Amino acid sequence: MAIQRTLLERIREPDPGGQRELHASTSEIFQSILTNLQNVLNTHQGNCLTDPRYGLPHMSDIRSAMPWSIASFIAAIRTTIELHEPRLTAVRVRHAPGDERGMGLRFEISGVVQDEDTRTSVRFETY
Repeated sequence: MAIQRTLLERIREPDPGGQRELHASTSEIFQSILTNLQNVLNTHQGNCLTDPRYGLPHMSDIRSAMPWSIASFIAAIRTTIELHEPRLTAVRVRHAPGDERGMGLRFEISGVVQDEDTRTSVRFETY
């Protein structure tokens, strides 16, 4: 199965280049995945009327149990990605050191994008 842009992207912008193509370019796919990850990971669970699992737990729940809650937050990020971004497989999430004061949370997200004939490793960072 060819990997494509999301359904909503295709509805909003039916033929982005003015020409219909069966396959989207690799850069379009990666940008589509990144946009979807930004949307889902910046949404709190319970804010989506059609799927109460969409998004991440509220940060106040995580912050109150720091630093012991980082492992559960990593698991929540991975589970959310596995549920809501099927184009990304073998998802791994790693806590990355933040600033020198330890006040920021950063994560590295990596996985594999599998097309009909290619497997491409990708990595995204949060900040």
